[in-house]
Amino acid sequence: MRTPTLSARLLLVASAALLPLAVVCGFALHGLLKGQREQTQASTLGVARALATAVDSELRLTTAALQALALTEPLGAAESSGLVDALLLAKALRASHPEWRGVLLVAPNGKVVFSTEGAVNGGAGVVESESLAQVVRTGQPAVGPLTPGPRGNLAFAVRVPVVRDDAVRYVLTAVVRPEAIHAVLTRQRVPEGWAVSIFDSNDLRVARSREDERFRGQAPSDTLKELLGARRDLSEFVGTTRNVDGTHVQTAVSRLDFAPWTVALGAPTAVAEDDMRRTLIAYGSGLLVSLLVGGLAAWWMSRAITRPMARLRQSADALGLGQPLTNVRSGIAEVDAVGKALASAAAQRLQHEVERERLLGAERDARTAAQAAQLRLERLVSASAALSRSLEEDSTLQAIAEVIVPDVADLCRIDLLDAHGVLQRKLTHHADPARGAQIAAMVGARQAPADVPGFFPWAIATGQTYLHNLDEPGLLDAAHPQLREFMQGLEITAACVVPLVARGRTIGAMAILQDRSKRRFGPEDGALIGELAQRAALALDNVRLLTRAREAQAQAEVASKAKDEFLAMLGHELRNPLAPISLALTLIERRDHTAFPRERQIIERQVKHLSRLVDDLLDISRIVSGKIVLRPERIDLRDTVAKALELTLPALQARTHMPHVSLPAAPVAVQGDPLRLAQIVGNLLNNAAKFTRPDERIDITLRTHEGHAELTVADAGIGIAPALLAQVFERFVQGEQQLQRAAGGLGLGLAIARSLVRLHGGTIAAHSEGPGQGSRFTVRLPLARDEAPAALSPVAAPADARARLRLLLVDDNRDALVVLADWFTLEGHEVRTAESAERALELLQAESFDAGIFDVGLPAMSGHDLARRVRADARSRGMVLLALTGYGQESDRGKALDAGFDAHFAKPPDLARIQDALYRG
Repeated sequence: MRTPTLSARLLLVASAALLPLAVVCGFALHGLLKGQREQTQASTLGVARALATAVDSELRLTTAALQALALTEPLGAAESSGLVDALLLAKALRASHPEWRGVLLVAPNGKVVFSTEGAVNGGAGVVESESLAQVVRTGQPAVGPLTPGPRGNLAFAVRVPVVRDDAVRYVLTAVVRPEAIHAVLTRQRVPEGWAVSIFDSNDLRVARSREDERFRGQAPSDTLKELLGARRDLSEFVGTTRNVDGTHVQTAVSRLDFAPWTVALGAPTAVAEDDMRRTLIAYGSGLLVSLLVGGLAAWWMSRAITRPMARLRQSADALGLGQPLTNVRSGIAEVDAVGKALASAAAQRLQHEVERERLLGAERDARTAAQAAQLRLERLVSASAALSRSLEEDSTLQAIAEVIVPDVADLCRIDLLDAHGVLQRKLTHHADPARGAQIAAMVGARQAPADVPGFFPWAIATGQTYLHNLDEPGLLDAAHPQLREFMQGLEITAACVVPLVARGRTIGAMAILQDRSKRRFGPEDGALIGELAQRAALALDNVRLLTRAREAQAQAEVASKAKDEFLAMLGHELRNPLAPISLALTLIERRDHTAFPRERQIIERQVKHLSRLVDDLLDISRIVSGKIVLRPERIDLRDTVAKALELTLPALQARTHMPHVSLPAAPVAVQGDPLRLAQIVGNLLNNAAKFTRPDERIDITLRTHEGHAELTVADAGIGIAPALLAQVFERFVQGEQQLQRAAGGLGLGLAIARSLVRLHGGTIAAHSEGPGQGSRFTVRLPLARDEAPAALSPVAAPADARARLRLLLVDDNRDALVVLADWFTLEGHEVRTAESAERALELLQAESFDAGIFDVGLPAMSGHDLARRVRADARSRGMVLLALTGYGQESDRGKALDAGFDAHFAKPPDLARIQDALYRG
């Protein structure tokens, strides 16, 4: 793009000087044109307003004449003679107004009473009824629109009411020719070329100042119609339209006050536009002449400036070439000052060149430092990425070595503290593996002192970093002899020993050495090594934390497995002695039910108490480990309450009154495991029985509420302290008890109840007002969806319960074996016993049996193996096999069924269920 010359710029300056004047003139012209336009609009609107007033006056005069006639006495007469007089008066009025076509007297129903063009009782109806209805409705005069008459002649109606006794008796109407309105326009002084139109309420032209007959009764032009429709709510306004002649006009519109008519005055826009065009031409010509004169003056004055400027250009060229400058004298102070400045610039040029060279050197040094910093940042990013790839110690150490060697140093060595605080060699890495092995052997043969700078123990103890280049004067001479020997023997040129600190703990130390590369460490290297040491320490500490977490997880798994094995063994060992005790009690009762009744009841209660404790302990273990398996079905909670009362009967029999039970009449159906739901209610009842006196009340309430079943067990017992209420469902949590622990238990009943309720998708809550105020436990379970009841399948008739069976009993616990055999003998069965699996196999070879009841935990060969042997033998394959064992967990039941048993029973046994299982098998 070409650069403008000084002359051109001076011309622009002159033009810029004239520009404000041109702008001011433009604003003045704009204001003048705006004033002219507003004056034209005001004048046209004033003429339209005057025309509207004239037409309005004409209509009012017509109305006044009709009102005068309406007040005459004959117009109020009901007889024909009176109407004849009224017709004569109307004809006289018609004669005085030649612009009227006639006068009508119309009844309110629209029937013409008389017409000046006819006689009384003409009987015809009115042509235009809208204005008639308006007069009848309002009792005020009205002007109708332009309407063709019976003979096709256009006219409009002016109507006034004839009021007698405060009611419109008749409507007096003057049918007026539109020529009357045109005469009003003719009498007005409308400027030449302007056009005036009068429009009725239907926007039909009543009269026009030019070519009235041609356009009478027609609608306005499209542009005028659009203008009238857009501003229907304004009484007067101005706009631009094209009239019916096709002429662009400035239209002033004024609405009449007396009638819903409109006056539209169109003034041609050409006149106003010609005035504005002449004004614009005069302004533009003056501005152009001013610019030409200013340009010539600027060109003439620029010659006195451009010539000295050319000499300045020559001096500048000489300055660039290093040549002597010519003295410039122009008589212009600014040009002479520039000449002096050029001379001064030439004097300073050499000095600036020297300074530039110095700055370029500093810039090169700064660029080198920035590149080194960028390289260090990239190395740190790469180190972070490499150290985050693995959480294994060997791979992490290898990643640290690869980050440092050979980019940062020739050798990297790392020692870490073990669990006892002893340094252990972990890594010695060199770019040359043979060199690395040599250094590792040399390091391993030495014992480093703890108080000498440069050794690992010193760095760990003090937390300081040792960073030196060994060519520093006197450094090796002052060093410890062992350190000096090590440095000289391995030809170390620079060394850095830094402690590895992670999360505030020192976990080891790292050495970074230079040998064969002869590199040195600078301050920036120390910062880089410090950052690398921090990242390496965090990575190694993460490895240690992961290792410890894995060890802790393994220990927890071993402990959990040991716990499960212990609980299983505990249940087995506790149930084994309980089984013969329970069976012995049953035998005593069978043989003599009157013998020792009190002692038997005491022993029976304690056996059941011990059994419940074992069941609770195993249940909570299964719940914690997630091994509880529900067998849901659709049940009625009312039956569950009855079952729970039956199960807790031993704990409730000692009370003065049984619990008060309130159940709904309709079934309360839920989807759940019947045994587990009965266990929930039983645990709540046992809890209530333990913490209430025998004479205190216990209530059980069952109801449905908002799609849930609500079961409440409330008592009037010792209550629950507020501090204990929040954790009453936790395991092993109990309230404060007396030393004798009359309530007993392990504090597991409520915990088991809450866990089972949650497994059923419900909630359980406890409430108490405080100690001594009783407590209330509420269980909410979702109601089962309504389903059609399944058809009951026919039930097979039970087998003969008195059939004599040949039974084989196997148990290594002799007491349990004897009492169980005695019980089945009393039941009428033939019983053989064995204390080992081997003895049982001998009996099976010699005899045949209907069923076998085996203990699982047998010596040598287990009960599971015995069951498999029985099922494998064709002679004994059809036997009914029942597992009777102290292992009562769900997994134990599964193992028994997998081994071939038909059913699994935990000790102490429910003999009635066992006998039922024998016959079902």
